[in-house]
Amino acid sequence: MKAVWWIKRDFRITDNICLSNALEKCGEVVPFFCWENSITEAGDFSGFHLQAQFQALNGLSDSISKRGGYMRIVSGAIIDQFERLFRIYPFKHLFSHQETGNLISYKRDIEVREWCQQHGVIWEESVQSTVLRGGDANRRRNKAIHSNFRQTAPLPPPNRVICPSNKDLIEQKFDLKELRNHFSGFLLSTYLQEVSEKSAWSTLHSFLNSRGVGYSGGISSPNTAFKNGSRLSVHLAWGTISLRSIFAEIGKKRSDLKNEESCSSWKKSLRAFESRLHWRDHFIQRLESFPNMETHTLNPAFENLEYENDEGLLDIWIAGQTGFPMVDACMRCLAQTGFMNFRMRAMIVSFACFGLHLSWRLIHEPLARLFLDYEPGIHLSQLQMQAGVIGFNTLRVYSPAKQFLDHDPDALFVKRWVPELADWTSAEIANLSGNEIPQYTSEVISLKDRAKEMKSRIFTIRKSQEGWKETKRILLKHGSKRIVRKPKSNMDTKQMRFEL
Repeated sequence: MKAVWWIKRDFRITDNICLSNALEKCGEVVPFFCWENSITEAGDFSGFHLQAQFQALNGLSDSISKRGGYMRIVSGAIIDQFERLFRIYPFKHLFSHQETGNLISYKRDIEVREWCQQHGVIWEESVQSTVLRGGDANRRRNKAIHSNFRQTAPLPPPNRVICPSNKDLIEQKFDLKELRNHFSGFLLSTYLQEVSEKSAWSTLHSFLNSRGVGYSGGISSPNTAFKNGSRLSVHLAWGTISLRSIFAEIGKKRSDLKNEESCSSWKKSLRAFESRLHWRDHFIQRLESFPNMETHTLNPAFENLEYENDEGLLDIWIAGQTGFPMVDACMRCLAQTGFMNFRMRAMIVSFACFGLHLSWRLIHEPLARLFLDYEPGIHLSQLQMQAGVIGFNTLRVYSPAKQFLDHDPDALFVKRWVPELADWTSAEIANLSGNEIPQYTSEVISLKDRAKEMKSRIFTIRKSQEGWKETKRILLKHGSKRIVRKPKSNMDTKQMRFEL
């Protein structure tokens, strides 16, 4: 039987259910990837993402070639390319992984579903996480109780990838030169983390063999997060490794630790890492159950929260020229490396929304373009959480000065990315407010006053009848089962916490 494996965010052959099912059920398969114009021309796509896909695709192509197969790599509109392929190779089965992406990919999948029905093609979508198609947090928890996807053994890579003998199916587009011509200004950056299946496994092994011992406590500082963090987020985002493979390797590490006398640090770090992986699916589930989260607040009570949306302040923030050293260092680091630890990501979003009064909608696309590990479900969930528009989370406004003192007390990070401050001491950098530095911009806002104003707007909505009603409704679908009491004052927000 004729089959096509539609490659999206699953650039791997190990533990790839789509590839395994296609070979087992149909005997042969055409590995198919399309550079979709609607995706690559979208506002949340960047050269960082192009490089990630290009590297991952090259690695996958090599793996398939070594196993006797080939790939069909094309560009254009996905429906047009399926039509073109169907005329050459009238396939009956289409295999792919479920994808929780942006609105473009969501609508695209609806069109593909209709196309398959019109052409009699059986589209089999496989899961690669505990995220449920169209489900909510409560359904996902119940599923996890009865069937723990992550504890099932990952599939081995196939020994052979059998493709049709029809040479007309072989197409490779683009090579690096063509990519540069097609995507103006695209150049491979050596500052970005390599994205490939081989690199993913190397990163996982280095984390579990040495780097991971400092994960717990080491991921809060931007100085240590590059080393002590797993650095697997980019590989999970682009599918160069599977969640099941990671959990299987964690299990092996735990078995090895049983023979070691002192391993408390390792155990603590592994628990913390597993917790982050669980939360990852929780946040992606939000977007899966509310696809319009890209344009609307999860909690409709905050839909019309007032922002200034000053384009000038947006440009200054993106360029790392706000006059707040920790914020500027993070934005400049992101612009070059595509990576930042979670705490600092939360801080820069908090600063943009509470300090600069920029809407989470306005910063969504420019910030997404900077993340090499851009995962829409996590990105959009965190934007709305840090902006304070979810309703049932603790309202946190991060102080850049406190984050600097807590996580970069020697100013190593700030001085690396804001060289204008290289000759200043940590104490001087911590007290820049009001000081004029010729080579460095002054603070563009009064953060304390503007944050107070934005918090007041948010709490007014939280305490309103509509706000309380919508928060209870949203909490039942997207939060935990912890009882939530109605807030009595602006500071009474601890009860708004939620958990997996």
